Amino acid sequence: MNSRRWVIFLSAVVLIMVAGFMTQMMYDASFRNQFNMLKTYFVVQVDFFAKSISTGYFQWDEMQNAIVNNDFDFIDEQIKDIKKNYPKIENIKIIESIPPETLYEISNDGMNMVIKFKILDNSAIKYVPNKVAIVEIPAQSFLSLVPNTPVKLSEDGKPFVYNLKYERLFRFSDLITPLFFFVTVVMIFLLILVSFERHRVNVEKKVSESLESQRKSLQAINEFTQAVLKNILQPSYQYMIEKAVEIVPGAQGGSVLIREGNYFMFSGCVGYDFEQLSKVKFRPDELVQGTQGEIREIEALGEFDKEAFRETENLDILTKYGRIDEIKSTLSIPVMVNNEIVAFLNLDNFETENAFTEDSKKVAAVFANQLGVLFERIALEQELEKQKEQFQYLSTHDSLTGLPNRRLLEIEAEKLIALARRDGKKICCVFLDLKKFKIINDTQGHKAGDFFLCVIGERLKNIARKSDIVARIGGDEFVFVLYDCKDYVQFIDRALEEIEKNIYYGYEKFSVSGNFGVALFPDDGETLDELFAKADSAMYYAKKNDLKYWLASDLLDSDT
Repeated sequence: MNSRRWVIFLSAVVLIMVAGFMTQMMYDASFRNQFNMLKTYFVVQVDFFAKSISTGYFQWDEMQNAIVNNDFDFIDEQIKDIKKNYPKIENIKIIESIPPETLYEISNDGMNMVIKFKILDNSAIKYVPNKVAIVEIPAQSFLSLVPNTPVKLSEDGKPFVYNLKYERLFRFSDLITPLFFFVTVVMIFLLILVSFERHRVNVEKKVSESLESQRKSLQAINEFTQAVLKNILQPSYQYMIEKAVEIVPGAQGGSVLIREGNYFMFSGCVGYDFEQLSKVKFRPDELVQGTQGEIREIEALGEFDKEAFRETENLDILTKYGRIDEIKSTLSIPVMVNNEIVAFLNLDNFETENAFTEDSKKVAAVFANQLGVLFERIALEQELEKQKEQFQYLSTHDSLTGLPNRRLLEIEAEKLIALARRDGKKICCVFLDLKKFKIINDTQGHKAGDFFLCVIGERLKNIARKSDIVARIGGDEFVFVLYDCKDYVQFIDRALEEIEKNIYYGYEKFSVSGNFGVALFPDDGETLDELFAKADSAMYYAKKNDLKYWLASDLLDSDT
C-alpha cells in the first residue's frame, strides 16, 4: 500500500513535472512568437516616429532657412512644438555634423533611442550640409504602448534591436504551481493548463490583432499626413471625417464640428444628411463632450441632445437627419491647436455600446494629434502666404491711396509704350499737382491732408479707363498714362470737375484744384524718362503761371 502510494505520488510528481516541462516549452514558444512580433513592432514604431518627425519638421523650407540663418527664436519655437506633440522626447538639439545618407539615422545611447535627422527643404532634395537635428527618446516608451509585454529593456541582457538589450519577464507562479499538487489535483491542473492556453492564445491573438490594426492605422495616418504636407492632396473636412471613419476601429459613421466664432458647426459627415446638419450650430455649453479637451466615449447621445435642445428645430434636424436615437456609442476626439479646441471628430457606432476599444482611442488620439499639427502647419503657411502677398502689394502700391506707386507706374507704362509703338497709337502722359492742398495740409494737419489725398485718389481712379494708368508718385502729385489718347483737353476738364467737387472734413467744406502738364508719345519723347521729364516741366510751367494745363510741345527751351 505504501509502495502504491509512493508510485501514485511519484507518478503525480512525474506527471506534474512533465506538465510543467510542456508548459515551459509552450511558454517559450509563445514568448518567441511574441518576442519576434515585438521586435517587428518596435522597429515599425521607431521608424514611424522618425518619419513623422522628419516629415512634419525637417522637410520644411522654413525650418531649413531658420537653421541656415541661425534663427534661434524660430528653432526654439519649433522644438517646443515638437516636445508638445511628442511629450516623451527627452532632448532635441541642432548640432554641426555630417548628415546621414538617408532622411534619418537611428541608433541608441544606453537606454535611449538617438535619431539623427537630415534637414531638408519641402522637396526633400536640398539639405543643410553641415548640420543635423538630434532627437533622444527613452526606448522603453515604445514598448510601453504594448500591453502584457513579456520583456523589459535593460543595461545588461540579451540582444534586442538597435543594439538594445532586454530581460525576459517570467511568471514563476504559472510554472511552479503544478509541482505542489498531487494526483488528485492533476486534472484540475490540466484544466488550468487548458484554460491558461486558451487565455494565452486569446491574448496573443488580441495582441497580434491590436498590433496589426495599429500598424495599418498608423500607416494610413502617415500616408495621409505626408500627402497633405507634400501638397499631393488638399484636405477638406469631409475628407478628414471619411478618413477617420475608415481608420478608427469600430467607427461606422461620424461628423466633424468646426469652431466658428462662438459656435461649433457641422463641416462634414459620414452616414448623415450634411445639407440638413449644416443648419445646426452648438454653443459650447450645448456640447455633450464638453470643452475640456479630452477624448470621451458617449452613450445615450440622443437623451442629452433632447435635454439640451428640448422642442426646437435643431432637435428635429438632429433626430431625423442626425439619427441620434440610433447611435449606440460615440467617440468624440478634440483637435487642438495652440492648446485651443478648433474641432471635434465624432465617430459613431449603431450596433453596440462597447464598440470603441482602447486601440480605437489610441488610433483616434494619434489621428487627432496629426490633424492638429496639420491645422497649425496649414494656418502658418496661409499666414506666411498672406504676408507675402501683402508685401508684394505694398511694394507696387501707394500705402495711403492704394493707387499704383512709381515702381508699378514705370512697369505698366513701359508696356503701354511698347504696345503703342507696335500699333502706331499715341500716349498722353499727364502730370497733376494739386492746387490749394498745401494750405489745407498746413492749417488742418496731416491727418486731414491724408484724408483729402484718399478722396482725390478715389476720384481720379473713377475717371480713368481700364486701359489707363493713374498713380501717386509722392506728396500731392499724380500721374496719368492714357493709351490711344484722342482728346486730352476733355480728359483734363473731366478730371478738374471731379477734383474741384467739395470735400467735407469735420464741420467744414473745402475744395482743391490742380495744374496739369501734358507730354505726348511719340511727339514729345520716345522713352518713358523723356515723357515724364517733359510732362513734369509742363506741369510746373502751368503751376507757375496759374494755368489749367500746359503742353510740353509749347515749352520754350528756357522753360524746361
